[in-house]
Amino acid sequence: MNRNTQVAVLGLLLLMPALALTSSGLLGKEPSPVLTHPALVVGGLFLALALNMISVLRIRLRHDDGTLVAAISVRLRGAILNLTALTISCLLSVTIVAYLFVENFQPR
Repeated sequence: MNRNTQVAVLGLLLLMPALALTSSGLLGKEPSPVLTHPALVVGGLFLALALNMISVLRIRLRHDDGTLVAAISVRLRGAILNLTALTISCLLSVTIVAYLFVENFQPR
């Protein structure tokens, strides 16, 4: 198993607490208290996002005549599993942030 596949599998494992939290909330079930610790949920989301972002995105910086030129590219070849983990982590992050916003900022 190559490094990108290992990172993707690790990212998907780190997403399990957030996935359990959101799916149990959508299904109306009570989630396991072990899996719903905020450090586990948010930490797993951000770590999975960062690990898979490193595998997928390439950032290049260079100087051209005194100016800084930056290029961000997305590598699609051989990283389908990384893109899947990155997409799932983004969707779960948006879902949790939207829930927090709706729950805490209700109009009076």
